[in-house]
Amino acid sequence: MKVIYPGTFDPPTKGHLSIITRASVLFDTVEIAIGIDTEKNAPLFTQEERLKLLQTLTRDFMNVSVSFFEGLLTQHAKELGCAFIVRSLRTYTDFEHERTLAHTNKKLSGIETLFLLPDEEYQSISSTLIRDIARRGEDLSPFIPEVIASQVSETLRARLQ
Repeated sequence: MKVIYPGTFDPPTKGHLSIITRASVLFDTVEIAIGIDTEKNAPLFTQEERLKLLQTLTRDFMNVSVSFFEGLLTQHAKELGCAFIVRSLRTYTDFEHERTLAHTNKKLSGIETLFLLPDEEYQSISSTLIRDIARRGEDLSPFIPEVIASQVSETLRARLQ
């Protein structure tokens, strides 16, 4: 069974990697879909940078691939042959937002959304929080996977100063 895990991944976090790892065990194929969220500010990392970061993070996963999409997630999911959308729920606010998206996506395409709760240690991590910590010049290593930590830290510090 093939699933899609969408997000902006600006930047990818240990929480994202945890969901990817768990999904890769639960499903035959995981398609990570980097999209544009029109409700968020412009991303700090370019599309190509986020693609390369996620490809680096997932290079040892034989059943995970990364792509970029514009437009409706459900259209991209159908083009890739995905049976489900996988999303993570960290907070009650996430639940309200994700529930609305899940209902809409199902009405548009018939594709169900499955929710994975983050591991407890990653529950409070968000890309927004990481960007805020980087603005203050603090250590990002508790939040960013080691294999991309230096690249993410250098890029964020250069762009946020």
